[in-house]
Amino acid sequence: MRHLKVCQRVTRSLPEQEFLASQLIESGGRTAVCLFLVDLALFGLLLCFLSPLFSLLRYNKEMFGAHVTVTRDDQSEPLRLATQIPRILHQTCKNETIPKIWAGSQQSCLKAYSGFEYKLWTDERAHDFFHAEHPWFLDTWDNYPFRIQRADAIPFPINQIETNLSHNSLFEATLPTGITNDIMISSARHPAFASAISRLPTFHQLTRLWARLQPYAAIMMSTGPLFITLATADYLYGVPSLPSPTVQVINSTDLRPYITDLQTATWHGGDARVLKWLANKPLAWFVLGTVAVVGGVYALNKALRGYLQ
Repeated sequence: MRHLKVCQRVTRSLPEQEFLASQLIESGGRTAVCLFLVDLALFGLLLCFLSPLFSLLRYNKEMFGAHVTVTRDDQSEPLRLATQIPRILHQTCKNETIPKIWAGSQQSCLKAYSGFEYKLWTDERAHDFFHAEHPWFLDTWDNYPFRIQRADAIPFPINQIETNLSHNSLFEATLPTGITNDIMISSARHPAFASAISRLPTFHQLTRLWARLQPYAAIMMSTGPLFITLATADYLYGVPSLPSPTVQVINSTDLRPYITDLQTATWHGGDARVLKWLANKPLAWFVLGTVAVVGGVYALNKALRGYLQ
């Protein structure tokens, strides 16, 4: 009798087990579908975020191909843009005292361009200028976490001071794509600079939350070479044809006899040294990127699975 009772109890529990199993399977299926949709949305956002970089790589030659060359014995006529660009030499510095490391190069430029008007933009002078001319930008300017961002941002608003009907500019090419803000020569009110200044607040918001964790990348993206490249590219996407005569690019090797990068890199930290070390190692970038994406997706899926179950 006891044996029969045990069998009866086991027999009565089988439907319950089948029900629980079906519930678990159904729940697992819903979880898998939810995770798949989340992963799909995540990859979509990632592709959307990286699409400007993919476009730069695809159209770099058309937009930022170096078509300007200058040689010491060049006897050709001066570039047409030379008569359309104000003869003003702008320099940025924290205050009126030029650091010794830059004093020699400053005097060299003043001597070489003695016929140019010289303007020194200190933080105080730039702040007053933004307060008077671009008050909407002042909050962004005041809240940049690094001074180099304020120095990088100055050229875009001051380019909008004077009026000019002809638009020409000259940038230095950088690798693997785009241009750098190491040297920028431009006519007044150039639309590429207008494109840049309008995007400064947006790019600040995109980087401000993680700027302290990864300063180099945040600076490059918010005000540095990557920023001016994306802003100029956005302008070039709207021109009738490429390459555009309004944006000229020159290789750094052609500039070397006339202007030198002192490579002081006073704003570089440990993160910058690591990223620059990785700059010429595409395989390392691929491996690290793959590990980061796979690891991030795995961690997110694990957290979501625990929440859904």
